[in-house]
Amino acid sequence: MTAEPISRFTFNDFMSLSVVLYNSLGIHPYDLATRTGLSTRWLLTIFLFQVVNLNFVLGLECAFVYISFKNNDNFVESCMVMGYIVFVIVGELKMVTVWLRRDQLNDLMIEMERIFPSTDAESQRQYQVERYLRRGRMFTKGFAGLYLLLIATYNLFVIIQFLVKRYVQEVPGASMAMPYTSVSPWGVHNIWGFCLMYLLQSLAGYTCTAGHASSDILIFAVLIQTIMHYDYLSRRLTELLIQAGRVKDGYQKDLKVLQQLIAYHNQLLGLTEVINRVFGLPLLLNFMSSSLMVCFVGFQMTIGLSLDVVCKLAVLLVAEMAEIYLICYFSDELVNASFSVSDAVYNMNWPDADKRFNKMLIIVAQRAQRPVCLRATVFLDVSMPTMTMFLQMTYRFFCVIRTMYQ
Repeated sequence: MTAEPISRFTFNDFMSLSVVLYNSLGIHPYDLATRTGLSTRWLLTIFLFQVVNLNFVLGLECAFVYISFKNNDNFVESCMVMGYIVFVIVGELKMVTVWLRRDQLNDLMIEMERIFPSTDAESQRQYQVERYLRRGRMFTKGFAGLYLLLIATYNLFVIIQFLVKRYVQEVPGASMAMPYTSVSPWGVHNIWGFCLMYLLQSLAGYTCTAGHASSDILIFAVLIQTIMHYDYLSRRLTELLIQAGRVKDGYQKDLKVLQQLIAYHNQLLGLTEVINRVFGLPLLLNFMSSSLMVCFVGFQMTIGLSLDVVCKLAVLLVAEMAEIYLICYFSDELVNASFSVSDAVYNMNWPDADKRFNKMLIIVAQRAQRPVCLRATVFLDVSMPTMTMFLQMTYRFFCVIRTMYQ
C-alpha cells in the first residue's frame, strides 16, 4: 500500500477568498495578490466603473432622504435609506483605506509570508497548519456566504415581492419597485429605463457589500495566522528540552534556542502592531457603522412592518451582528494566544535550567503578560467585552430614534 500524500498548504491558501472578493471590485489588495494573473488595466477599469456607479447611487439615496425630510413624509422609508447610505459610505471608505495603506499592507503580507511555515510535512505538522486553515475557511466562507445572502436578498426582494403579489395574491395593478431608492434621473416607466436603473442599483449593492466583506475576511485571515504563530511559540516553549547539566555546553545550546524563540516573539509583537496600523481605521468604521445600522434596523422591525419586510431586515441585522461578533471573537482569541506565551514559560521545565537562562525567561513572561489585541485606532481595544459595549451604545441610539418617531 502506498502512503497517503500529505497536504501542503501555503500562505495564499489562507488569503485566497479575500483576494477573490477584492479582485471582483477591481482591486489588488497587495502585491502578492497580483499572482492571480488578472490584467491590472482590466481591474482598474472595473474598479473605476464600480466606484463611479456606487457614488451615483449614493447621490440618489441622499436626494431621496433630503426630499423626504423636506416634505416631512416617508420617515420609516427614510430611516431605511439612511441605513443604506451609512452602509455604502463605510464600504467605500474601507476600500479606499486599503488602497491608501497599500504600502503598509504590502509590508505586512511580505512579512507574514516570510514567517509562514515551509511546505515540508514536518513544519506543517508542527504549526498545525491544516487545522488553522480549516478553521479559518469555516469562518470566512460562512461570513462570505452570509453577506452574499444579504445582497441577494436585497437585490431580489422587490422582484420576488412583485411575483408573489402578481401571480400568487393576484393583486391588481401590482408593479415592481427599485431595490434601494425610487429616485432616478431618468424615467423608469419604460422597460429599458427601469432595467438599467435596477441593474445599476443592484451592482452598487454588490460593490459596497463586497467592500465590507473583503476587508473583514482579510482581517480574519491575518488574525488566524497570527494566532497560529503564537500557539506554535507557546508549544515550543512548553516542550523545550533543557540541556543544561545533561550534555556538554548544554547551557549555550539552551540559550541559543531561547534567543531564537525570543526573536520570534519579538517578530510577532511587531507584526501585531503593523496589523493595528493597517486595519485600525476599518475596524473603527465597522463599529460605528454597525451600531447605526443595527439601530436603524431594530427601529424598523419594531414599528409593525409586514412579515416579508421584517424577514428582509432580519438578514441585515444578523449580518451586522455577525460582523462585530467575529471581529471581537478573533481579537479575543488573539489576546488568549498572546497571553498563553506567559503560561508556557511557567509550564516549561525551567527548574532544571541555568539561572541565567531563567532570568531571560522572566523577561519573556513579563512581556507576554501584556497581551496584544486588535485596536480600532487609539479609541478602542477590541475583545469580547467590546461586544457588550457595542450593544449598549446601539440601544442608546435606538432609544433616540424611537423617541423622535413618537
